[in-house]
Amino acid sequence: MIVALTNLSGLISKAVAHAEGKKAKVQELMHDRLVFDQFDFTKQVQVACDNAKGTTARVAGVEIPKFEDTEKTPEELKARVDKTIAFLKTITPEQMIGKEETPIAIYYLPGKHLPAFEYVVNQALPNFYFHVVTAYSILRKNGVDIGKGDYIGVLPYRETPAA
Repeated sequence: MIVALTNLSGLISKAVAHAEGKKAKVQELMHDRLVFDQFDFTKQVQVACDNAKGTTARVAGVEIPKFEDTEKTPEELKARVDKTIAFLKTITPEQMIGKEETPIAIYYLPGKHLPAFEYVVNQALPNFYFHVVTAYSILRKNGVDIGKGDYIGVLPYRETPAA
């Protein structure tokens, strides 16, 4: 999630550069959406951050940091992404390892839960990436010069040992 959020911050920067280059209003990008019943770009970023910190906190068994949804500028959105990444970096592998069967309550389904592994793999990660890719798609739709590399980022490829 840290990699995707870092890339999302880069997308916000590219949106600002695009708007400045086109003499357009960056606020129009921040409030655009793909279709009428989806969240706008700002809310997509907010929800991606909420998913990242919520998922991690739930599995690690720590309190979820509360962020107010007050961001109005790209700089404020980037600050939210940075705060989310900073929180994620406080979680150690030891807080996550061995938690696969820990019940994670589904807040919108009272009395229901998923084991942590199923929660992360089948709900949390798909939902997180849905919001990240939707934010990306809103920018693409508006002509921001971004591509798959901006979404995926730089991968830490390693040399394959000789057989």
